[in-house]
Amino acid sequence: MPSSPPPLSPSIRVPLAGLLTWILPGAGHIYIGERARGIILMATIAVTFWTGVAIGGVKNTVNMDERWLWFLGQICAGGHTLTAMAIGNAIPDPPIGQEATRKAFGREEEISVVYTAICGMLNILIVFDVLVRAEKTPMPAVSRSARGARKAGGP
Repeated sequence: MPSSPPPLSPSIRVPLAGLLTWILPGAGHIYIGERARGIILMATIAVTFWTGVAIGGVKNTVNMDERWLWFLGQICAGGHTLTAMAIGNAIPDPPIGQEATRKAFGREEEISVVYTAICGMLNILIVFDVLVRAEKTPMPAVSRSARGARKAGGP
């Protein structure tokens, strides 16, 4: 019977769950064993964030230079914001004089920025949730037969 790696201590498991959640909302819950909750959170944040980007356009919505205050909320969505920034940076700027053709104005602009910033702020709550849950999650119990085999020098 192959031996499983020793479980991580709470001092490592808790921050790791928080980091995973920041990078990909819901991933920390999956890591600590709450698969259904993690998938629901992952899908909800992803759909809401990318809907906002689709409404306003990636270059217009996640823009650290023009909307730095909103960006502080957006960056809390972690990997989604970093991905949107990378996509926005990969898209060339429009030629001079045609900038207005690529920007969203009015309600589209407001909705897209608010959607993405709300996702970031919701992810802060998700990070707090996973930190508490990871701390309360018990370490996997080692069976008596496995403990006896380890003491005896077995696998």
